[in-house]
Amino acid sequence: MLEWWIGWRTTGVPVYGHVAALAVIAAWCTTFRTPRAVTAWRSGADGERKTARCLAPLARRGAVILHDRALPGRKANLDHLAVGPWGIAYIDTKNWQQPNARVAISRDGATLWYGTYAQNATVRTVLGEARSAAAAMRRQLDGRMPHITPIIAVQGARVGRRGSLVFDGVLVIEADRLRRHLRRQPAMLTPAEVTHIGRAADRALPPKR
Repeated sequence: MLEWWIGWRTTGVPVYGHVAALAVIAAWCTTFRTPRAVTAWRSGADGERKTARCLAPLARRGAVILHDRALPGRKANLDHLAVGPWGIAYIDTKNWQQPNARVAISRDGATLWYGTYAQNATVRTVLGEARSAAAAMRRQLDGRMPHITPIIAVQGARVGRRGSLVFDGVLVIEADRLRRHLRRQPAMLTPAEVTHIGRAADRALPPKR
């Protein structure tokens, strides 16, 4: 498109011709504008890739890290599941890039805010997905199932005053703090248990297609 415009301009087309050309280009751009849903999907996928890179060093230390896993019987997918000495963490990535927006809890403790957007529904969804993942894994572990810790990893926006907060049982944390947070948790699983539970998770939660 750019080469065509430059070539047309150098042929001496009158000014009104250029105006008409700009109108055509504007109409073309409007017609083929990327749908908002596609833009949101791309943003979410970019955030998930960043979180995956953050978690990768844990796998090199023996943790089992799974990404983009399906929940049996549900359309939703699990962004990340991290099994390590800390236990099992379900991590949902949010790529929140609104300028100057922060994640905070209201003064009365009733609402989680990202900028001017209430996120209580997001928290409920994450809790529900964690419960569904636990139920699927429990069938692979003969009914024995450690607790799954639900986490929202935030890419972009600042969280609270210290980089993390807990709302309704869900840890909300800046993604670049996530790896250190997990490594600092008390050991709950042995290396053998990590491997066993990781294999069960891989069977129970297949890759999303």
